[in-house]
Amino acid sequence: MKVTITLLVVLALANAGMVQKFPLTYGGKRSIMNIMVEVENKIKAHSPLDTIKGVLDNFKSAVAQEQGTHDEVYGAQKAECESEIAYRRAEVEDATGTLKIANGILKTSNILLKKTQATIGETENILNTVSLHIGLINDARKEDTQSYNRGAVTFNDAINAIDDSLDLAAALAKGKASLIQVAEMTTKLMKASVATKMNKAFMTPLAALAQITQEDDAAGAAERLAQLLQTLRTNVEEAWASYTAENTNALALFTQQKDLYLASQARLDSSKGRLTNKAENLQGVISVQTAVAQAATNKKQRNQTLWDDAADLCHSFDVEYEAVTAGRRQELVLVQELERLAERRAAEQQ
Repeated sequence: MKVTITLLVVLALANAGMVQKFPLTYGGKRSIMNIMVEVENKIKAHSPLDTIKGVLDNFKSAVAQEQGTHDEVYGAQKAECESEIAYRRAEVEDATGTLKIANGILKTSNILLKKTQATIGETENILNTVSLHIGLINDARKEDTQSYNRGAVTFNDAINAIDDSLDLAAALAKGKASLIQVAEMTTKLMKASVATKMNKAFMTPLAALAQITQEDDAAGAAERLAQLLQTLRTNVEEAWASYTAENTNALALFTQQKDLYLASQARLDSSKGRLTNKAENLQGVISVQTAVAQAATNKKQRNQTLWDDAADLCHSFDVEYEAVTAGRRQELVLVQELERLAERRAAEQQ
């Protein structure tokens, strides 16, 4: 009998230690030790078996009621855990999906931004080249205009010199011109010949003018000189007209080339503007998606932490439930042993 009671005490102490390790508010007034002492006293006092079983049944009922309450609480905890973990899992998955999309957009946008910026740089280089060509065209046209103006003055001076020579020829026909006048006019015509680069055309009139003073028939020589000078004037006017036509054609060509370059410049400016707007839009997208990615990262980390915490807490609920339930089962084992002990003692006393 003493050995049996001692064994039960050892088991009861072990069970009490388990319950203390995972404390609960359930059954705060219930004690297996007290029941054991009470049963032992009743056995010693030869109390009826039904009385002893009544004490043990009350204890078993208390244990069963406590276990039922704990089952309900644990079920609620389990449901809350599953709900919380499912919610945190969904939040982590949502943040992960958002982060993946944002990073994809960021990768694409950065690639497009680099390409756009490179294209802007190339466009600017072409624009600089076009602007340089436009400047060269303007400089060339300016130089040609100045050259044409100088040529116009040269041809005008040549025609004036020819007209003066015609007046001199008329004066020579009347015998009213001097050798000095002839020498001065010869010098003017020679200068006009060199300036207009029409030496061949001026050669015959100059020769006639140089020999006119040696001619016996002054009137006839003056008339022939006038004819040569008139022909020379026509040749100079034609040369001037040809020179003017060439200048007009050159001007049209310059204008055409300039218009082409200006049109290219306008297109490039427009393209640069569009590319700049595209780059600004891409930078805006990058800024927004960077913020989205950061927010998603923070959300993922926060919910992952809460998920882990919830999993740890729920695991502690599981451990607690299993440990305390095992403790109650052990209590019931002890009660059954006490019940068998009481039955044997009652049988011995009969």
